[in-house]
Amino acid sequence: MAAAAIVLAIVAGIGVYMYAAGADERAQDNASFVDAYVANADIAKGTTGAEVLQAGLVDKERVAKASVPPTAVTSLDQLDGKVLSGPLNAKQFITAGTFVSEADGIGGAFAQSIKAQDLVAVTVTVDADRGVANQIAPGDHVNIASRTSAEGGDGSYRYLLDHVKVLAVGSSTSGAAAAPAADTSADSSSDASTPAPTNSGVLTFEVTGDQALQVINANNGGGIYLVLLPPDEGGTGSGAAKAAASK
Repeated sequence: MAAAAIVLAIVAGIGVYMYAAGADERAQDNASFVDAYVANADIAKGTTGAEVLQAGLVDKERVAKASVPPTAVTSLDQLDGKVLSGPLNAKQFITAGTFVSEADGIGGAFAQSIKAQDLVAVTVTVDADRGVANQIAPGDHVNIASRTSAEGGDGSYRYLLDHVKVLAVGSSTSGAAAAPAADTSADSSSDASTPAPTNSGVLTFEVTGDQALQVINANNGGGIYLVLLPPDEGGTGSGAAKAAASK
């Protein structure tokens, strides 16, 4: 009898231990999952928060806690007065950065950079001979020279605009190129090893509306030359180009 009692006690003890271990494991499993808001369908850029909620395009799902981004919205009230800043795919988390205020608008990188300055963006293509050997980078400032017309001059080049900000080179904007441009402490061999941007002859300038027409007309047939300015001469103002004194 004593032996049987001991066996029963041992079995009971093992059962209690296994139940307690299972309870701990279940508690840990529950703690590792949280509720989060995710898109249940692809949503187009520009869709307002109200439209998203009205169409039922957001679901609350139980997801792994480690997978939730820090900026995930915790209440759908956070979408009030907001608009989707870019396309959202199904099963993507809804985050604070997914939506922007309607007042800020949904423009791209170029539009966002000029929206408060009464400026426009204009793109031209300049070959290596006329574009400083394709070494112009986003954020640089240049002077634009153009040939005088046959009727109004002798056909020589004159500066058309001074201190023109380069918004982008190809599809690379000044924000994307800021880090590489700052790496000037290495020796000359490392500078030479840095590849030129893709489509580096395609440049987008920040100018006024009238200046955009000047650039377009002057570059008809590839008629402009660009002169790169040192960083300390680029200026940090609104970015509007200056009419050249010798124009």
